[in-house]
Amino acid sequence: MTQRVTPLPGMWFEHALHVPQDDSPAWYVIIEPPHPTSTAFLQIHYRHLRSAPGSLPESIDADLFDDIVLRWLTPEESAQAQTRASFEP
Repeated sequence: MTQRVTPLPGMWFEHALHVPQDDSPAWYVIIEPPHPTSTAFLQIHYRHLRSAPGSLPESIDADLFDDIVLRWLTPEESAQAQTRASFEP
């Protein structure tokens, strides 16, 4: 687990529980941060580097999010991930 950071859209992280299905790294981008809604649990939405365009993002309860972040990507890695992404974040 890494330091506590407020997730914002466009921030890239390495997923601690990622199960590789190809040679893609376990890099994910925040699509939507938690915000109060009518639901009881705040959700963070994120997508894998190789998510298909138009596919739905994954999500997790905000209070569990820090448990899946292995580390936040460096600015250089984030730029690389952005250019390699299969979708527009």
